[in-house]
Amino acid sequence: MQHHFTNSQFWPFILVCALSIASVFTFGAGRTKSSIILLFFAALSLGFFVAHLDPFLILWDEQYHALVAKNMASTPFVPKLYATPLFEYDYRNWTGNHIWLHKQPLFLWQIALSLKVFGNSALAVRIPSIILHALTVMCIYRIGKIAVSGRVGYFAALFFAFAYYPLELVAGRYSTDHNDVAFLFYITASFWAWFEYRESGKTLFLYLLGLFAGFAILVKWLVGLLVYACWFASLGASGYKEWLKVRSYFPFLNSFIITLLVCLPWQLYIFWAFPNEAAHEFNLNTRHFSESIESHKGSVWYHFEAFRVMYGTGALVPILYCVGLFLLLKRIQSIQFRIIILSAILITYGFYSAAATKMPSFSVIVSPFAFLSLACLVDWIIELFYKKIDNKHVSAVIQALVLIVVCVFLLDAGKIQNYHTDWKPHDNCNRAAELKQMAFIDKLKTSLGNEPYVVFDSDIRVNGHIATMFFTDYVAYPFIPNANQINHVRSQHYKVAVFDNGNLPAYLSADSSIVKITL
Repeated sequence: MQHHFTNSQFWPFILVCALSIASVFTFGAGRTKSSIILLFFAALSLGFFVAHLDPFLILWDEQYHALVAKNMASTPFVPKLYATPLFEYDYRNWTGNHIWLHKQPLFLWQIALSLKVFGNSALAVRIPSIILHALTVMCIYRIGKIAVSGRVGYFAALFFAFAYYPLELVAGRYSTDHNDVAFLFYITASFWAWFEYRESGKTLFLYLLGLFAGFAILVKWLVGLLVYACWFASLGASGYKEWLKVRSYFPFLNSFIITLLVCLPWQLYIFWAFPNEAAHEFNLNTRHFSESIESHKGSVWYHFEAFRVMYGTGALVPILYCVGLFLLLKRIQSIQFRIIILSAILITYGFYSAAATKMPSFSVIVSPFAFLSLACLVDWIIELFYKKIDNKHVSAVIQALVLIVVCVFLLDAGKIQNYHTDWKPHDNCNRAAELKQMAFIDKLKTSLGNEPYVVFDSDIRVNGHIATMFFTDYVAYPFIPNANQINHVRSQHYKVAVFDNGNLPAYLSADSSIVKITL
């Protein structure tokens, strides 16, 4: 196989291949538990493979999430971008403020814990997403097994594990990266708990549903309640009178109370501790539906057009998934299960299509049901082979080959190579500039040591000052300071450094106390 990864980048993929092939053949041999365990570790390995491809933080969102999480490792209840703001700032500007409430805190706490354990590195930022991605695989398997069959659940879990788009979220490549990975997991886990509850009737799963829905809100706000909207829709499966019976809502309320207990304290706390910032962010969240915030806009068909980015290229891709969805709904025996899946898809696409602000990852929360649909289609195709072939060993090999081909298609290794290697330098998201920023950061560490410095003009690539503050303990700004700003910094007991590109003003060049950093 010809590839453009370095040896250090590629070796985890060898482990991925070994574990995945072993899982597929083990499942074909009827050893389901072993195959699921192998699939979990294959998903972990695949997440690690994409997460360690880039030694830098990705522009835009990932570096901001990383810096806030780094600061939260010291002050978990005081989320900060600039830990030490030396100049005036606009608290409404999430790219340059002090108290940072632009996102809910749970996924940032997860990253902060990882940084505490593994140190400040790009990989450590991505470790929680690696784990949550693999756990999502397990939730999808159980949902598929309960709703349809173990085969469909396994196929869907396998396909999700190899799907390109969620893996790029794990790698931080697409906005809003780890926020969306966490949100996807907690939404999926809330649906998993619902399916387990409907299957077993155990109250434990009601509590877990409430817990996971509360966590989803603490990642990405009120869309975390999606499972409740779908649950409400499913109550009418036996007739509209079920919606009118008070007792129908007792399990619902048991879960919902837990959700409120999980998510409300943080909302109350930030309005008490940071009233201006909290009011601004809540207002901003409300405006997402009626306004295209930060030019994230598109037509009503935006999320349908994004389908090919998320699930595979080609004009036939949406048609194949639609056929799969038809087969999925046809095979599900429980009308409640049908309603919960269909309502999740319709509510998600309907809500985000109507909202003025558009971003591709908004609809990723229903990707588990998309892959369950694809799994039903593939299962139907494999069944056609089974009807033609009597030899079970040959049938098992054919099943394995079909699954491997689908996984190769879903992974889109060419696109991963394009964005994470030097294969196509004019089409790899300016990877050279990212590496140059890291070289600048390494040069800072060597030149400045552990002294308290403020580094000016530190953007080797766009917004590189944010990455500089993550990888070092220096305060960094993107502009060239004037004399008054230099004096102010010194009055705060900081030393001054500046990137010297050969065009520094005379008052900086002549000041020998200012460290000039060159590349």
